[in-house]
Amino acid sequence: MIDVHAHYFPPAYTEAFARLSGGRKAWPEHPADLTDRVAGLEEAGVERQVIGLGHNQPYFADADASAECARIANDVYAEAIAPHDRLSAFGAVPLPHAALAVAEAARCLDDLGFAGIGLGTTAVERTLDDPEFEPLWAELDRRGTTVFLHPVGTPDVATTGMDAWMMGPKFGGPHEATIATARIVLSGLTQRHPSIKFVVAPLGGTLPYLWRRFEEMSEVHIKAGRLSFEVEGDPLDELRRIYYDTSLSDAAAPFQLVADLVGIDQIVLGTDDPRVRPVDWIAAIKAIPGVDERVLAETARTKLGL
Repeated sequence: MIDVHAHYFPPAYTEAFARLSGGRKAWPEHPADLTDRVAGLEEAGVERQVIGLGHNQPYFADADASAECARIANDVYAEAIAPHDRLSAFGAVPLPHAALAVAEAARCLDDLGFAGIGLGTTAVERTLDDPEFEPLWAELDRRGTTVFLHPVGTPDVATTGMDAWMMGPKFGGPHEATIATARIVLSGLTQRHPSIKFVVAPLGGTLPYLWRRFEEMSEVHIKAGRLSFEVEGDPLDELRRIYYDTSLSDAAAPFQLVADLVGIDQIVLGTDDPRVRPVDWIAAIKAIPGVDERVLAETARTKLGL
């Protein structure tokens, strides 16, 4: 089995993040030693797990601070996964600074041998379809990179009331994934850069539930001529080319909804380890009708190159 969604926030990174971000906290902090993590993967039968920064991306207004934080994160990850055959990593890049992001992405993929690049759904209040990010997308497309998209934390949680009861990460995060996915499709980004293999956590967020609304929205823009240059054909087909991980829910109904909409070949295993124990999450996922080798490993291995 191949787990595409896991995190690692050791003290070496959380301390650098706090220093370079001006006091912001990267949470939760994880033990530096990955021995127990790897033992858990062995127990669960996971051949390979790809770790990433998730919501703790090195996205700061200060370019130098952002670049240094990304470099530290990637060096920490490279050192951490080196002794463990079961671990790989998604590299981090210093957005919103596109030129620096291109350089760090190249280092991650060429020098460090990472499995792909992990990106947040926004970067310092900029969306992923910001025109200034085009050089990064062009480089990732040229390389046929696997890009893992993860929510970064709803910025307006206080004004929306999502600051209570963990509503920001629990409810806000899936909405962020939905909006980011809709934007990369409607902006034409996925069509301009078809060799990028996007994986969206968690299971497309609220997008599957809002599928018909997306279709209606697309139709309005197409009729108005707003998508004539960027998107040709059916935007829903672009959504069906994206991959979605299983980290949203271990219930059968959400999984089956996504499988019906995009096809089971577009769903890959994601646990969100260490938030949950892989052995428990995977047991629940495997119990869902329709889950087979494609979800557990084949798609990640053959289509994503993981």
